[in-house]
Amino acid sequence: MDVLTDMLRRSRARGAAFSLSTARGEWGVQFPEAAQLAIHGILGGEAFAWTERPGEARRVLAGDVVLIRGPSPHHMGHSPAGAVEPFGDMLACAAPSGGAVRLEIGADAGEPTTFFCGAYRFEGELCAGLLAGLPTLTVVRSRAGSSLRSTLDVFVGELPRDGPGQLALLDSLLDVILVQALREQLAADLDAAPGWFRGMADPGVGAALRAVHTDPRRDWTVAGMAAEASLSRATFARRFTGLLGLSPLAYVTDWRMALAREQLRAGDASLAAVAHSLGYASEFSFAAAFKRHHGVAPGRWRVGARSA
Repeated sequence: MDVLTDMLRRSRARGAAFSLSTARGEWGVQFPEAAQLAIHGILGGEAFAWTERPGEARRVLAGDVVLIRGPSPHHMGHSPAGAVEPFGDMLACAAPSGGAVRLEIGADAGEPTTFFCGAYRFEGELCAGLLAGLPTLTVVRSRAGSSLRSTLDVFVGELPRDGPGQLALLDSLLDVILVQALREQLAADLDAAPGWFRGMADPGVGAALRAVHTDPRRDWTVAGMAAEASLSRATFARRFTGLLGLSPLAYVTDWRMALAREQLRAGDASLAAVAHSLGYASEFSFAAAFKRHHGVAPGRWRVGARSA
């Protein structure tokens, strides 16, 4: 279980491909800030994308994928200096469709810019670690022959169709595009990427991380993690801390506490059941560890999190 897969699954990312737009002439769209992650794929032509400051607009070309880490209003248009129209107003005027909503924006003539829009919502708080390292606006350039470009080509081919199961297929393809875009962007800027992603790029540390995420309840020690990495204890500890910025056992504790918070917030499992699922010997040892980490007992944390 690699860390990116584990975080995506546990964050329960729910996405939807909800529109295919063709824009001509002078046009601009203001997107809402509801999504925790918005994704736009430029299928033809070119445009500009920006968030609050038009002066920091990015030019986007065919084959580019734009990721917006929300909640943040953002815009696309033929020029960052042009007027924009709320996306919700455009959707309200669109004809009913059994597949992706199709929008015609701007004038009837001129070279078209074609793009799709999707949005993701995540449950719980693990998405913070998943999206850490992403700027508010990211432009991912899909290289010719890359897996991302190949998936975009399949997506483009499916969008005009209205066959049975089209929405399910588009949603699945959007998931693939998201994972490939995240992977390419994080790999392109390792210095800004989260520590766990840098660790996954190291063969030894990555092997230990996969083992921890596959079996977080195991009685982990530095020696046990070093054995998974096929490294000496000292070499592993030094390399792990250098890449992730915290010690191996601190990472294990942080991850277990993140999983504990998810269970406490979302379910009705007893503290004993939560403790058992995370490898603690008893409810009391788990409660003590949780209080050391958060400064509050797990039962009281659960009440506060749910009331919030």
